[in-house]
Amino acid sequence: MQEGAVLVIIALQGYLFGSFPTAYLLVKHFAGKNIMELGTANVGTLNVLRATNSKVMTGVNLLGDVAKGVLALAVGYVLADAVGVDTYVGAAAGGIASVVGHNYTVFLKFQGGKGIATSLPVLFYLEPVLVPVWVAAFLLTVAATRLLVLGQITATLVAPILAILFFRDAAVAVVILGAIVFIRHAPRIKGIVKGTEPKLYYKIDTAPEAPAE
Repeated sequence: MQEGAVLVIIALQGYLFGSFPTAYLLVKHFAGKNIMELGTANVGTLNVLRATNSKVMTGVNLLGDVAKGVLALAVGYVLADAVGVDTYVGAAAGGIASVVGHNYTVFLKFQGGKGIATSLPVLFYLEPVLVPVWVAAFLLTVAATRLLVLGQITATLVAPILAILFFRDAAVAVVILGAIVFIRHAPRIKGIVKGTEPKLYYKIDTAPEAPAE
């Protein structure tokens, strides 16, 4: 089997792993709510907290979203190894595709989350040093501005820049991963510039008229 065909298969399985709508199913089953109609309408971990105020459910969702990336990486690695394709490339293809699936899940008419939780294990695989850098950039930005989304955007931009400068082998994959995550955050930049983005927005009742993502 040609390498290109193998990578397509790996990417497809990664996309399907990522498409599993963890947040939607958790909130629907245990809280009887549609997460896509609550908070920022984002199908992701932080909006589970906004929609349910449940730390347990939020934690379970976080683990689920991270697991999607881990599984996609692992299966990509195994499939690549089985047919003689570069395992780093195979795992990267599966992991990156899982973030696409999370952000644009086929099960929710291609709506989804923003990809942070699912992308972090992928970033760790591509270049482990960039994960603490991402976390540090996020925390410092949020501490300075109290804007969660600005922290996410800043960290997502910092990681590819550092990859290009210091981790050339991983740079292409990290840039692609960062672009996928950034695109889902980009609509919120307008609110940041206008000063209408809610600060430290954890609960639905603490930030009326929060902008939809």
